[in-house]
Amino acid sequence: MTPDLRIQHAIVLGDARGVRVVAHTDGLDEPEAERVAVLFGARPDGVACPLAHFACPFGKKHVAVVRVEDRPNGALGFRFLILARELYAHLGDPFAVSDRYPPDWSATGPLADLAWPMEVLPERTLEQLDAILKAGDVSLLLGSAQALVDGNRVLLKRAEPAEKLIRELWQLLPDRSRCDLWPATFAFSDELGFDAATGPTLPTQRDGVRVLTEDAIRDYPQSSYELSLQLAIEGGDRAALRKLLARRTADDTIRLGLYMLVFALVVATVLKFAF
Repeated sequence: MTPDLRIQHAIVLGDARGVRVVAHTDGLDEPEAERVAVLFGARPDGVACPLAHFACPFGKKHVAVVRVEDRPNGALGFRFLILARELYAHLGDPFAVSDRYPPDWSATGPLADLAWPMEVLPERTLEQLDAILKAGDVSLLLGSAQALVDGNRVLLKRAEPAEKLIRELWQLLPDRSRCDLWPATFAFSDELGFDAATGPTLPTQRDGVRVLTEDAIRDYPQSSYELSLQLAIEGGDRAALRKLLARRTADDTIRLGLYMLVFALVVATVLKFAF
């Protein structure tokens, strides 16, 4: 079944007067957009945000992919793209979604809906990931990927947006994890509960989920996903890489086991009464 391909969008401005929606498509949940922008956090004195991205839930049935930029007179601009969760699950890369639709910061009033074309994103290639590992911060990237796969949160203290780092990290994660985890290349608070983020002030623990320091991430024990990913990329094993990126998450495995248990119980019950 084809997912809903429509994409609502909006321009939200935050300044000394507060947060307000200045342009939006018909039916957009304006209070929710304003709430998300407020929870992004208050700008600390002297901190700039030339370009950042984040993704988070938007109500129960949608996902917000948000581009954030400094605007004139100290304002902060938020460009929202609102996708159905089913469509986002097919894509999993908020950065690719945002890049496809350049923002119009001058927009005001009503906007027309956008639509995702009838296509999936291109498959990540071995060459792309090999280039990331050769040019990037390998220990931080691989440690972060394994930590996220293991259910930890990766929050790094940075004075400016880390677009390159978080984008590269998202390329190294399994498809399923990318759909379930929420990234931010920069944020002024942790109120939106990002799984991987950078910012000037972020917590060391939240809601009982362990938040790793940068040193802990670099020294994170090498485990199966990180090791297998590195070996597949360095060894040029395309089949192994494709299998790794398509792997189930731990929650998927548990859910599959529960389904199998329920199915076995149903079959046993039917057979008991049939004979």
